[in-house]
Amino acid sequence: MMPFDPDTASPLAAAPPAGSPELGQFALQIPGMHLNKLLQVLESRGVSVAHILARFGLDRSGLRLGGSHILYGDYVRLLDCILTEVTVPGLGFLAGRHINAADFGVVGYACISAPTWREAISRFIRYQALLGYGIRIRQDLVENASHAVIGARVLPELPARTLLYLVEEWLGNWSAWLETSGLELAEIRLMVPRPDHAALYMRYFSCPVHFSCAENEIRICRSHLGSMPEMANDIAANMMADYCENMLARINQSLSIVERVRQSISAQFRAPPHATRPTLEVVAADLGMGARTLRRMLALEGVRFQDLVNEHMARLAQAMLRDSDRSIKEIGFSLGYTEVSGFHRAFRSWTGMTPGAYREGRDG
Repeated sequence: MMPFDPDTASPLAAAPPAGSPELGQFALQIPGMHLNKLLQVLESRGVSVAHILARFGLDRSGLRLGGSHILYGDYVRLLDCILTEVTVPGLGFLAGRHINAADFGVVGYACISAPTWREAISRFIRYQALLGYGIRIRQDLVENASHAVIGARVLPELPARTLLYLVEEWLGNWSAWLETSGLELAEIRLMVPRPDHAALYMRYFSCPVHFSCAENEIRICRSHLGSMPEMANDIAANMMADYCENMLARINQSLSIVERVRQSISAQFRAPPHATRPTLEVVAADLGMGARTLRRMLALEGVRFQDLVNEHMARLAQAMLRDSDRSIKEIGFSLGYTEVSGFHRAFRSWTGMTPGAYREGRDG
């Protein structure tokens, strides 16, 4: 399989020309720490990817520095190149386990100093945008009568190998953190198919691990969520949380309304039911405003809401046509088209060609 080309599958693939409506999205960055942990795992196994880093103009020593960042599009391309050339079973899981609270800086300390484990987990999820997680993975925390469920939704247009890596990194990171908490894990459910190295998970989890599930979930027994973390400190927790809240507000203010709508649309497509297209009202509510206000704000930018929905659907369709064996009818249905003719018309309007012609051109 050829390396992933995010120019057609990701909105953050490469910098567009000045004045492009997508320009603001390329300000989204991933902390270099995530890549650094991956490289540490490879280096511990005698694997060098210096030649790949060089292709992206990256220096290994620079990635070791605290505060380093890499553009999301570069990160996706670089990660895919590494996964194409290197085979290390459970690489994402191992890299995730290398990440500790100190690597998350202020966010990490805001979590481990929280008064309860429930608050610690809630803070980590709330501040995920400060850690680069909000771009790649959208996490949430839901409680029911018996469990707290940590969920994760990954960008669906990524190749299978990259999806597996990101899910495993997410799981590995939580496993390293939760194993010192005293919390009881009840069950783990993953969307990815069972990998050949599934036995690796069993070395770290005593609870059942299921694959090919509808969602990615870590289920934790609620009974100990109210217990106090070892480093709980009210003064430090409040100070760190205030800092994180200020940083989160600055990030949200720096995002253009078009970019925020794009992010919300992407999140709505990742949330079940997947074939339900996001509406203006749903996205407006997600952004904390009324539908009329959002329509006016987009109009000031010269953008229509439906155009942004179509833009995202086109990327999803192109990715599925290129990277999967699903039939054109199945792809259309997954995007909400009950008739294949409707999907054909829509795809032609987006790209100027039919789905079949696009797939044949890519295969060639």
